[in-house]
Order: sequence, then C-alpha cells, then structure tokens
Amino acid sequence: MVKVKEEDLALILPDREFALDLLRRLKVPYSVRRHSIKVAEKAIEIANKIKKAKVNINLVEVGALLHDIGRSKTHGFKHALIGGKILRARGFPQELARICETHILGGLDEEDAQSVDLPVKNYLPLTLEEKIICLADKLLAGRRPVSLKNRFEIWFNKYGKTKILIKANKRVEEIQKEIESLM
Repeated sequence: MVKVKEEDLALILPDREFALDLLRRLKVPYSVRRHSIKVAEKAIEIANKIKKAKVNINLVEVGALLHDIGRSKTHGFKHALIGGKILRARGFPQELARICETHILGGLDEEDAQSVDLPVKNYLPLTLEEKIICLADKLLAGRRPVSLKNRFEIWFNKYGKTKILIKANKRVEEIQKEIESLM
C-alpha cells in the first residue's frame, strides 16, 4: 500500500462540491446524501474541537460526505466495502476508501466481518480521521442528532442485543473517549 504524504493528499482529494456531485451522479438516495451532509457537519464540529492532535479537516469533510457512497448499490453491511471499491476504481486516495470501509458500526474486526459475510480482515478505524467520521455517523439517526446511548438503543430494539452490536457499542464508546481526550 502506498502511503500518500499529508501535503500531497490535498492535491488529490476532491472538494465538497465534487463529492456532492459524485453522490448525485451515482444516484445515492437523496435521504442518504442529506445524512452524509449532516455527518460531515458533525465530523467537522468534532474535528475543530481537537486541540492535542493534528486533524486533516479536508479529509474529514470529504470522507464524511462520501462515507456512504456504497449505498448507491446496497444498504447492507457490504455498502462499506462497495464504497471503498467505488472510490479506489475512481483513483481516489486509500485514505478515503478506508473511511468507507471502517465507518460501519464501530468498525469490524475479523470475526465481525466473517459474521456479516464480508471478506475476513479488520475493518477497524485506525486514523483519527476515520474515528471522527465513525463517531459522527453514530451520533446521527438519519439527520437527527442522537446520543451514542440512544443510537445503540435503537439498534438493540431493532436487532436485539447481538454480540456484534454489543462489541460495536463498546468500540464507539472507546473512540468517543479517545477523541474527547484530544480536545
């Protein structure tokens, strides 16, 4: 995997308008596009509060806008993997593709991936930008702000207190604590 230097990433990242146009051209549902705009707003809000680490705000904004691009094809767990593939096929940086792949639930470890029929590998958010977007996504139910507790209560009520959701809840709480420690 080729790692793009921070200063070079800005040269190949699409801007907000390009990202929104791409979502429209790929026919990502309107409700998903509106959700993605709210996730970007929340992610930027979180990123701007971080004082003890460097955050690539452009990557956060564009990554949040494109995090659900795979919903142009499916709304299941595979939307994350498909989103990464869509972005790689268009020549976008690995950093954007990984944001798509690592935002679902609190990220998925190999066991989780296998349980939802994704290729077995870790889909855990590793970079600060991936974690910010993962957290911002969980703090919204559609376009409505929710607490993490409420977000997971919604899922627990809908799907039951499954092992994967319990692990995801714990992971996102850990992500939130880590991010708050950097503020």
